[in-house]
Amino acid sequence: MDIRYFESLLKVVELGSIAAAARAQNLTPAAVGQRIRALEDHFKVSLLNRKAHKATPTDACYRLLPQARDLLKQFHSMAAAIVPEGLAGEFKLGAISTAHTGLLPGAIRHLKKIAPKLVLKIIPGTSNSLLTDLGAGKLDAAIIVLPPSELPRQLTAEVLRKEPLLLISNQARGTTPREKLQQNPYICYSSESWGGQKALQFLKDRKIDTEPLCELDGLEAIEKLVHQRMGVTLVPHWSGLDLAKPGLEVDIIRDKRYTRSIVIVYPNDCSRPRIVAALRETLWDSTSHEV
Repeated sequence: MDIRYFESLLKVVELGSIAAAARAQNLTPAAVGQRIRALEDHFKVSLLNRKAHKATPTDACYRLLPQARDLLKQFHSMAAAIVPEGLAGEFKLGAISTAHTGLLPGAIRHLKKIAPKLVLKIIPGTSNSLLTDLGAGKLDAAIIVLPPSELPRQLTAEVLRKEPLLLISNQARGTTPREKLQQNPYICYSSESWGGQKALQFLKDRKIDTEPLCELDGLEAIEKLVHQRMGVTLVPHWSGLDLAKPGLEVDIIRDKRYTRSIVIVYPNDCSRPRIVAALRETLWDSTSHEV
């Protein structure tokens, strides 16, 4: 039985349709369907409930999934066992959106040089969703914002970067941070994000009333709006910000209670410690950016 058949099954279960799984695997829906049918013929059970454009797991499939995931995990770890340094095989790394354009590009280039046989699979998501997936065993590690609450005991977190809160403006009314926030439209970093919650907490603690313009999750979009003089904002010192743009003014919030910590999180009993160590060394930023 081809191991890729199980990969297709898991992808269908994850995405909810054969068509979506086919797109994700660069296959045709017919090819994915054939793989599922081959598994069904082998186990002599129906694995999917097919209805319209959706596909959901049957009870038999649910019973098979844990072992299928374990099988794939063991298969992809075989390459690591063969390579002396252990830097090989597939490694599923969850990453928040700001890490995709901030920390990861340089890290991927470096890993390609030191571990050419390592296949790094980047899984996007929010800090909250990635932490959940990591706890469920769907990821090997994740780059997230350190959560406001304590991590589960089975997980370890190591700080990669610390990002103080910044007030960014462009020819705004007022001179002090309080005046700028109160006298100009406020562009809010998403309150759903843990970084955005730091900004909201700052406003609450300082009893600052703002005039909201909009709420966005994308730091690049927020920066552009400020540059266009649409309002002011409070955001973490993300590495992708271009603070050298003409006209931008930056006030640093030096209170560490509002600093966002970017961490790499992984299970205490991680089966790929050499890869985690290589990632940590590659991603770690020696400058804390607490300027």
